[in-house]
Amino acid sequence: MGSDIISDCDLKMSNPIDDKHIEDSEKFVEASGSIWEKYQEWQKELATESVFDNKTRELLMLAVSAGAQCPYCVHTHGQKAAKHGASKEEIAHTVHLASEVKAGASMAYGLEALEHLD
Repeated sequence: MGSDIISDCDLKMSNPIDDKHIEDSEKFVEASGSIWEKYQEWQKELATESVFDNKTRELLMLAVSAGAQCPYCVHTHGQKAAKHGASKEEIAHTVHLASEVKAGASMAYGLEALEHLD
């Protein structure tokens, strides 16, 4: 069920995925029916058909997770990246890259506020 999402994440990190989250995930999976199964099939296909090695794929997913500010995703993909051989420096740099994009996007988006001053 929902706990399968994190089954291969066994490194020591703070864990935002508590019993309540797992319980809620299982309810969500049950309510989703075949849509959840299709989502899992899609995930598996992306992993098996990836042009990236596992470490690079997980670092990319970590960057997107950090940019999306998803603590569950950061937790999961940070652990998976480490499991696939990413160093602390690679993980830190990945988070910095995501932060750089997020900061740039915030500034670019914020330029709209100046539009009203002319």
